[in-house]
Amino acid sequence: MPVRFLTEDQRARYGRFNADPDQTQLGGFFHLDAAARRRAMACNGARNQLGWAVQVGTVRFLGTFLPDPTDVPPVVVEYVAAQLGLEPKDLKGYGEKEARWDHQAQIRQFYDYTAFDPVQWFILARWLYSRSWLANERPIVLFDLATHRLVENRVLLPGVSVLERLVSAVRDRTSARTLRLLSAVPTAEQQTVLEAILVPEGSRRVSKLDRLRRSPTDISGAGLVKALERAVDLRELGADGWDLTSVPRGRVAALARFAKAARAQAVAELSDQRRMATLVAFAATMGPVAGDEAIEVFDLLMGDLVRFSATKAGKDRLRTIKELDAAAIKLRHAWLTISQTLSDLQVDLRQMVVDTIDVEAIDSAATVVGELAPQPDEDFQQELADRYTTIRRFLPRLLSIITFATSDTGGRDVLAALEFLRTIDKRRARITPGQAPATFLSAAWHRGAVALCEAGAGEFVDFRVGQIARASSSKAVVTRKFTGFSVPSS
Repeated sequence: MPVRFLTEDQRARYGRFNADPDQTQLGGFFHLDAAARRRAMACNGARNQLGWAVQVGTVRFLGTFLPDPTDVPPVVVEYVAAQLGLEPKDLKGYGEKEARWDHQAQIRQFYDYTAFDPVQWFILARWLYSRSWLANERPIVLFDLATHRLVENRVLLPGVSVLERLVSAVRDRTSARTLRLLSAVPTAEQQTVLEAILVPEGSRRVSKLDRLRRSPTDISGAGLVKALERAVDLRELGADGWDLTSVPRGRVAALARFAKAARAQAVAELSDQRRMATLVAFAATMGPVAGDEAIEVFDLLMGDLVRFSATKAGKDRLRTIKELDAAAIKLRHAWLTISQTLSDLQVDLRQMVVDTIDVEAIDSAATVVGELAPQPDEDFQQELADRYTTIRRFLPRLLSIITFATSDTGGRDVLAALEFLRTIDKRRARITPGQAPATFLSAAWHRGAVALCEAGAGEFVDFRVGQIARASSSKAVVTRKFTGFSVPSS
């Protein structure tokens, strides 16, 4: 990094009064206790007495002495003079007298101020190195923190160029250490793979780096498959086997941000060590991110399917409500007729009354009610199961790539169901309801699963996949945190 990172205005403001101190600052830094007043009044003459006291407040406030001790705001001189019973004009000419240097030596001795000597330089450099290594802060932030630390420890501020060069040197050292450690992580084969992502793919002018750092935007089955393939491509860069604990996360994240924002050509033009370290940081950071984004697409897609199924169920309900009402009214009328007439008839006459009823119409009405009237706990289970064709496009791929994790009991039930799904393709025998995890299903979903299981193993499997996919998304029992990959062998 450049040695000079401060602006001219920042350099001019260093170690100077840039505004008049307020009343709180005056009371905190320029108040003279009894000992300070005695020492000030021990000086020869009013000018030296006021000058000594002003320099005490100046070094407290700024952390350094001014080349011209009289170059202070008038409000400071008035505040200090009032405490000594002197006039502000008594300070005139103090900056031209040699006594000011003796006064500075006395103040340093009385109040334990230390010069910025080689020992203090080393102490500050070591502190800056630790701070820069762990936090990776901007140079101006480190400069301000170093200034504040020196003032707190009563170390006189060095020249602005001295401190500026120190901060630059420390940042260069920490940056060089970061690049050295990261660039040495991948093997020779992995380095070749990482370098290859900077090359444009085929006839297109887009590199693999551009494709891998682009977040998914297509919320569909095909979009989820692409997001999963992106996660696999990042996984194949080899970041799972790297140990980056020796480098703070903030430094790895800073290099990864550059790789995600800069053009692939700009990354390729970096020096060998910096380029490899940047690619390592990108691969290590984007691997988990790609997994999380794939899960996010899955969650959004399942949410869309659930909303679509709910809407379709509502429309189907509205479309059939007239037929259901007509059948229900017919059944009610038949029952009222039967209950009113049979109660007063003799047993031998009841059969004659029953024979006069249109049993076939009543039976048809009962059939319509059975088909159209849902169970009290049902909503859109069948409509969601009908969307299994869409789910089947991505769910097997999702289960073969992403590994889920959870910490609650309900989540563990879903994880058991997901693990069951991974083994379905290998099953050849008929699957019974007792074999599949179903503890987290509602009563309505469980009835549907049992019914389809009795119809046939294949149909049950299809319906089962739809149920578990729906439960894992809408019930929010799976922790949406990417934990790793499980890429099947070819």
